[in-house]
Amino acid sequence: MDITKLTNENKIFIRTIFREMRAGIDNFMKNREFILSNSQIFTFLSYVPAALAIAGDGVVDENEIASLEKLSKSIDVKSAVNIDLMEMMAVAFEPENCIINEEFNIRAGSEILYLARNCNKYEADFIKALKAMLTFDFNPKKENSLTASFGKFMDAMVVNNASKNKNAEMKKIKEIKINLGL
Repeated sequence: MDITKLTNENKIFIRTIFREMRAGIDNFMKNREFILSNSQIFTFLSYVPAALAIAGDGVVDENEIASLEKLSKSIDVKSAVNIDLMEMMAVAFEPENCIINEEFNIRAGSEILYLARNCNKYEADFIKALKAMLTFDFNPKKENSLTASFGKFMDAMVVNNASKNKNAEMKKIKEIKINLGL
């Protein structure tokens, strides 16, 4: 993508989305003492639906922890954000002192687990951040869209975990999906 061809409206749109995403997780980042780049925020938020789904019943059990640990091994900024998206993100504000991608890749899984265990404290903030992120999705009804992927991801996290409270989790996921517009 040639970012020099972006209109001022496009640049304002991108900056606004990243400002809203960053604002949504700002409290979490301050409490956890780390600063994320735009590509790291995008990657992190891509995995947040797993934490929201797992925390749906208010309990993170051993099976769910194991699922999150397995999931955390796949978190990689360079795999999640292609070069075109990275270039587009370059027009948005980027804070100083961001953690490096290698540290992020290692730490992100434990942060997803922390979020799942403390979801009641951060859920509303992350819903706002995810809603902002989903404004990038210009074809939400498309099968492989970001919107569709979030919904499938949440469902898979619950289906693949033999929780005693699966019904409570499914009810909570339905509520979260409504809040996200999925």
